[in-house]
Amino acid sequence: MIEKTNFSKIKNLIYNKEFLENKIDLQKDLKKYNIITYYNDEFRQDVLYNPIANNPDLNLIKKVVNIGATVEKSENISQDSCAKLNPNLIAINLDKVRQLGIDGKDVVVAVVDSGIIYNHPDLEKDRIIFYKDFSGESNENNPKDLLGHGTHVASLIGGSGKMSNGYNQGVAPGVKFVILRITSVSEIIKALEWIKENGKKYNIKVVNLSIGVDPKTGYLNDTIAKLSNDLAQDYTVVAAAGNDYANETIDSPGIAPDVITVGGIDTKNTCDVSDDTIYDASSKGPTPFDLLDKPDVVAPAKLLAGARVPNSVFDPYKLKSDNYYTSSTNIKNTIMDNELHKIYKDNVNSGSNSGGNSVDDIWQGKYYINLSGTSGATAIVSGIAALICQILPDATPKLIKEILMKTARKIKDPQTNQVYDKYAQGAGLVDAYNAVIYAMKLKNNNNINNTNLA
Repeated sequence: MIEKTNFSKIKNLIYNKEFLENKIDLQKDLKKYNIITYYNDEFRQDVLYNPIANNPDLNLIKKVVNIGATVEKSENISQDSCAKLNPNLIAINLDKVRQLGIDGKDVVVAVVDSGIIYNHPDLEKDRIIFYKDFSGESNENNPKDLLGHGTHVASLIGGSGKMSNGYNQGVAPGVKFVILRITSVSEIIKALEWIKENGKKYNIKVVNLSIGVDPKTGYLNDTIAKLSNDLAQDYTVVAAAGNDYANETIDSPGIAPDVITVGGIDTKNTCDVSDDTIYDASSKGPTPFDLLDKPDVVAPAKLLAGARVPNSVFDPYKLKSDNYYTSSTNIKNTIMDNELHKIYKDNVNSGSNSGGNSVDDIWQGKYYINLSGTSGATAIVSGIAALICQILPDATPKLIKEILMKTARKIKDPQTNQVYDKYAQGAGLVDAYNAVIYAMKLKNNNNINNTNLA
């Protein structure tokens, strides 16, 4: 569900050459990479980021919990916050969550997607507790992501942000991953059935489905949607609404009533929430056939900075040499397969050949790419669900969905000042901070099960 976009540099930020040189001197193992450090030109300050503490400050949590669960608007964002975290994450109030030390630590998220790579510095291999390729093309010792989609999605959920000093950190950088690689619609079904049989064994809490196919019937007769809805009784299942622009175009499995279906917004790459709009490509409700109210919530979907997979289909810095693929996979038969078009609905052109062409440095100092689509919005919501699971490990999927919807904020069309309708934004824009505060309040009250937040 990612729409390919051109990579663009972050507005008002430039490379700090002096800091970079010092960084290279101190970290000799990174000499071969052009690691960038962001610099705030307006305030003439280095952009630094303190790592999240392993354990939250319990006294701080107690103080916050006593405040209650009032939904807080985030119009007044400090420039300091904007310098430390990218605008798409500021939009969901993630900067305030960072101050609480909540990072989704050890919560297991299953990602059903195009795979992952082990050597991206933001996605530590030891956090990937299980990998399975339902196409049979790879295994846990030699994982693949020829599209670059799955790795990007995983980093939005829980990337460490190491290569950007935390600026491009994922929503829940403490999570662990179960990666299920799929390349066809039939493999999606196999992956969902695998979760049904093995999810408890791996302590999976959240299932991310940044994928979608056009439904031909209502959800009860749609195999993928029905399986996803069944899984949603035991796991928090988050699915993409789709990128089909119009009403009644929600994709499967997003048509399933009990999954959390995610549409998208466009933050305009600013920290000013007043200019946010619904992402123009975001699929809108109601669902076809069943006419259910969807999406449930929306999240940032435009120009999302996530982990790059060098030489993947979505890589705008793809090397001029195509030798990268020839030893392992016939890209024409795999990536251009019609089944993948059904799953991701992408423009799968290989992208512009920019940057260097030396196979000795496949990174070329570029660790992130910007992609757009409700796939990324889905990943952001999965990350917030993981934050809630860290606080309420025994919460039901129904409760987590209720928290996300109850604490979401309605957004208005900046042109008309009218609130977008429910078929465009559902309950509204997810708010990580308010969701976390609500979860803390429930934990403090020991009132987790059978809670009605309406």
